[in-house]
Amino acid sequence: MNVDPLQVLAKLSAVYNIPACRVTPPFAGLENFDYGLRKALDPEFDWQEFGYTLLKHTPEQTLLIAEGTFELKFALFRVPDEKDTVFMIGPWTDGPRSEDSRRWAQKNLGKAGDEAVQEYYNGVHTLSGDDFATAIYAVVSVMLGQEELRTQEVKEFLPFMFQPDIRYFTEPTFERDIPVAMIEQRYQIENEMLEAVTQGDENAAILSIHQFGRFSLGDRFIGTLYREKSQFIIMNTLLRKAIEQNAVHPFYVDKISSSYARRIETLDTVEDVQATLQQMLRDYCAYARRYSLKGYSPTVQKVINHINLNLSEPHTLKSLAALCHISPSYLSSLFKQETGSTLIDYINTQRVKRAAQQLTTTDRSISEVAEEMGILDVNYFAKIFKRTFGMTPTRYRRENRKK
Repeated sequence: MNVDPLQVLAKLSAVYNIPACRVTPPFAGLENFDYGLRKALDPEFDWQEFGYTLLKHTPEQTLLIAEGTFELKFALFRVPDEKDTVFMIGPWTDGPRSEDSRRWAQKNLGKAGDEAVQEYYNGVHTLSGDDFATAIYAVVSVMLGQEELRTQEVKEFLPFMFQPDIRYFTEPTFERDIPVAMIEQRYQIENEMLEAVTQGDENAAILSIHQFGRFSLGDRFIGTLYREKSQFIIMNTLLRKAIEQNAVHPFYVDKISSSYARRIETLDTVEDVQATLQQMLRDYCAYARRYSLKGYSPTVQKVINHINLNLSEPHTLKSLAALCHISPSYLSSLFKQETGSTLIDYINTQRVKRAAQQLTTTDRSISEVAEEMGILDVNYFAKIFKRTFGMTPTRYRRENRKK
């Protein structure tokens, strides 16, 4: 299996919540490389010239760890076998802004401008230690050859040195531009997270919440239990609406939302809140995968929800068709067409899946569990159970019993 080192670097950067991109003519999207900082500082900034300057000052067979005016760090190297292409990772910081940076901003941008830049810094990910740079070096050395690869740290890397046009700072919108740029990033990541939850994509959702965590809202409650719980409550509401839009029945939406609303009251530390938040994301993704009926017609959605919410009740093709005010033959055809299963098979499968949960979490007898699922014939229950799980209810309980 061939592994693309650039994809490895992109995934590695994503784990650390750091952007990564190719820089190559015509430099589409390059204006967003620093989350829009320069675009906010200078709307007339020449991005084409900046792109070519990056290419010019990034030498062959060299991994640069570079820093510029704003104390933002980047890793850059030329991509082998790709003409005029630099791979750039960043920005990140290794700590708070220095006093020199604050004085520079206050001198050139004014007090309000410096505060706007500080708001920008609230959203740039901070990394301590050299683990990230070491990991980048390991991957790049495989690509370029460890013996031939040079490394270089540049404190004032020319392409990143920037002198804003102070005439722009008389414009009334400047003080809002940098915070707005970061707010746009935050909402973009928030939307990506909600889309991942809607799709039941747990890995993408967890990645997005890590990226979302780099943003600070700038209030005096940062890092406090009060603030973390408030964010948790907001997130619970957003996730609830996300899976609701994915055609998850309100019964299930309310079940998980209410569960986490109660749970938040019992959390005592910031660490507990953050760990529970990730578990909440996983659970909402699981609900989206399990209960989403998006893609089914309203009729089939109604039938499936009625069955699942009333599994122990007797269901017949005739009664379900009457529920939808259509003929039994039409419902049978429509259900098979959309789900690939007959109504009877679907009902039985759902019943034995629910029964399997009972068998592994309670001490109730197999006959009692079968009866609760609306199946009075134990032998018939055992038959359809084995057809679904490949083993008898007794063996399933023995091998999957929760301690």
